[in-house]
Amino acid sequence: MTLKKISLAAIISASLLATGCVSHLSPGQQAEYATYKAKGLEQKQKSVALAAVLGIFPVAGYAYTGHPVAATFSVLTWPFLGPLWMPADAAYAAQDRNYWSTKEYAEREKRKALDVIDHQLQDKQLSYEQHIREQRAIESKYSPY
Repeated sequence: MTLKKISLAAIISASLLATGCVSHLSPGQQAEYATYKAKGLEQKQKSVALAAVLGIFPVAGYAYTGHPVAATFSVLTWPFLGPLWMPADAAYAAQDRNYWSTKEYAEREKRKALDVIDHQLQDKQLSYEQHIREQRAIESKYSPY
């Protein structure tokens, strides 16, 4: 093989690896996300369906979900079955983005609610026992379990 063919093969291989590396939710994360959805805490930052449709085109799906490196390399890999696997990969990327957005939202709201009851305890508006009950209720509301 000539050096030119080896270089081309290396670039294509690196591109395939880079674009297929969008992280997907683990089974545990999927369970957490389902619980957040059931509790009404889901945050949809990106549309999974739109990401899948845009994934048919090179660059578009990954650019939409915020994966610039994968978007760049998708141009090189698109001719090699890209339209078949990129829509699913872009949809998984959108789901991943929504999961982390939901998780951050739940944590932020939990901290705000806990701060409120901490101030009420300091101002003696709540007894220690009431504070503990409220704290448990807040933990339960924002917990993914």
